[in-house]
Amino acid sequence: METKPESQELMYLSPTTREKAIAIAQELLRAGNISPTDAISEAILKAKNWAIKNVNYKVWKKLKSSDQII
Repeated sequence: METKPESQELMYLSPTTREKAIAIAQELLRAGNISPTDAISEAILKAKNWAIKNVNYKVWKKLKSSDQII
């Protein structure tokens, strides 16, 4: 069985980001006429951006709370 590059990239995501990517891909497939390959590719990009924003916010929040202590 041959695996597609998109599904291989999906395997390397963290579990939370992978779940987010799968949910986004399902929404894209339900919403319109997009191929499964395109839906997965777009969902991976969106999930990666979501993860980066999520981490950046948590880091910012932690830094801000440590600034208030000082």
